[in-house]
Amino acid sequence: MDTGTEHATATLQDVRLALFRQHTQLSQLLDELESHAKGVLAGNDCAGSLSDAIILLHRRFVRHLDFEETRLEPLLDTAPNKEGAALVRAALADHADQRARIDGLLHDRMVFTDPKSVAREAMAFVHTIRVDMVEEDAGLRALG
Repeated sequence: MDTGTEHATATLQDVRLALFRQHTQLSQLLDELESHAKGVLAGNDCAGSLSDAIILLHRRFVRHLDFEETRLEPLLDTAPNKEGAALVRAALADHADQRARIDGLLHDRMVFTDPKSVAREAMAFVHTIRVDMVEEDAGLRALG
């Protein structure tokens, strides 16, 4: 008997569109983080804002990685474009490194006494994740 509480199974297209939306939101958070990091490097007193941006990005980014692993990865076996699926699998293989980087950034914001060190680390993280997202988006588009 249908109680109305069952959820429809998400299709590959549904998950792909959700990921594009998440990537747009993450890009906005990366822009904010980069802005605060540049402010710190310019000598502005925004170390607190930088720390807050790291906390917010960490929370959303880890949730995003979890979504990709639980929702997208199982659907790749049924993807019509095997080349696109291989590109996405390669991007998903970077998740351990991405998690370590964002966890390290979250940790280091409390350890480094010089906010410029955290700002430089944040800038490097932003650059790396932007490159990774471009590659992942290309794979997602290739899925069809």
